[in-house]
Amino acid sequence: MGWNVRIIAASAIVAAVTGRAAAAAPAAIDLSSQPAQVGLPSNPPPADQVSPASPQGATRGPNATNPEGLSARPGNNAVGDQTFRQTPLPPSTPPRIGLFPETGADILALGIDIHGIGFDHFIADPSAGVQPGNTSNLAAIRPAIDFDLEKLIGVPGGFIHTGFTFFGARSDLPQVISQTGGFLVGFQTTPVVQTNIVSILTYEQKFFNGIFSIEAGRTNAYNYFLISNSLDPFTSFSSTFEIDGDFPTPPYSNWGGRTTLKLSPTWYVQAGAFEDYYHVAINSNPFGTTRAYGAQVLGEIAERSDFRNAAYPSNVEFGVEWNTREGRYNLKGTGAPDLPILDPTGYGGGGVLFLQGLQTLWRGPAREIGPPANIALYGSVDVALDAPQPISLDSIAGVNATGLIPGRPFDAIGVQMHYQRLSQPEVAAESFRQLLLNGPGLRQRASGYAYEVVGNLQITPSIAFRPTVQYFTHPDNYYPAFGINQRPHDGWEAGFFAVISLGRFLGTSVKPN
Repeated sequence: MGWNVRIIAASAIVAAVTGRAAAAAPAAIDLSSQPAQVGLPSNPPPADQVSPASPQGATRGPNATNPEGLSARPGNNAVGDQTFRQTPLPPSTPPRIGLFPETGADILALGIDIHGIGFDHFIADPSAGVQPGNTSNLAAIRPAIDFDLEKLIGVPGGFIHTGFTFFGARSDLPQVISQTGGFLVGFQTTPVVQTNIVSILTYEQKFFNGIFSIEAGRTNAYNYFLISNSLDPFTSFSSTFEIDGDFPTPPYSNWGGRTTLKLSPTWYVQAGAFEDYYHVAINSNPFGTTRAYGAQVLGEIAERSDFRNAAYPSNVEFGVEWNTREGRYNLKGTGAPDLPILDPTGYGGGGVLFLQGLQTLWRGPAREIGPPANIALYGSVDVALDAPQPISLDSIAGVNATGLIPGRPFDAIGVQMHYQRLSQPEVAAESFRQLLLNGPGLRQRASGYAYEVVGNLQITPSIAFRPTVQYFTHPDNYYPAFGINQRPHDGWEAGFFAVISLGRFLGTSVKPN
């Protein structure tokens, strides 16, 4: 976060994944980006988009008893799994719901998929950080359009993905960092500087019926890597990636690309490279490359299944990231044991080893609408490979319970713990700063924790409401709070995330975001 402004997230989750269940009849699913999140339609799309239904637990597609035609990924299994991350999947079947379902079906038949999200995020901070007692709010709308070039102009396997973000209803955002002080508390909402940005503008080419694909343009690494399993898109990303990897979170974009090769219906390998553009958020739409100080290079092997092809869905991502930047370009923290503002010390390039995943532990019987009731365990661990880096380790562990209330298949509740460990140079720098501001006292703790409870209330197939409550212990003071002479406090934050799926609301797409 900080003035290298970041916003929303959906990233890090999942560690040890065990007990993988036998899948149903294997057929390819689209693993070139996020997995398909829609139910089987009446007229199934090509095999590289979805798998056939598992007799143990798949949902039905659009019909008289299930007009929504909705299914969910095994993480939260909720219709309202909307986040700010783009999901550049091929145009999908019409949702048969919304304001203009017939028009939406006609547009989709032409190869144009109109979707996106609108949201409002509110946070009240009564006791956490360096200046408790404040609130913040941010609303945004991000329309997106995917073009199937085979349907439009006869280019087999070609797709264009576009998305734009417009911010509004901003309250107290420029002061958020100075109020919270640290990353663990402060990443709830960011001080958005720009009012509109280009979030994605890429060309994707699929080969061999979708087995191999390449995509490049203005995008974000989180669109393809580190797919979150948390119900809370704001708190599920990794501080090690955000700080050490210098990643901008969605909806901000930079130049980049990725390539994916399917190894099986659920396993794939993926590699990508994305520019490291300093202060990408402040500079809004930096299409130039004069301030690109390096590249973020990622590679991973991953697996992803859902209730359409597995009785007990799971996913795992294991890989490594390396940042090639050199010199004093990552100045959001300091590696020197002195006051950061007086003598900032840049971090050179470094790497992050990451492992994340999810395993469904329990499930109920199949239902006419929605996935079966289920409980899933997820987690992540991200370790900095090069020293010094500000955040040496970030880890999340959580449990999602979905559809346990009769008649409410998409309602869910999640409980998670987020752990962050500062490097020793960062501990020394923050301790010295506190010494100068407050006099002799306790040193900055290396380890910080955030405990969270988040719910998902699915109001309609296109609207969801997610309340959150968090408690922080030993938060850091990574971002200097200028003019505030306080140590970061343990304490509470509470808020909500209200979101609408534009495609489902309009009747133009089943995509949740």
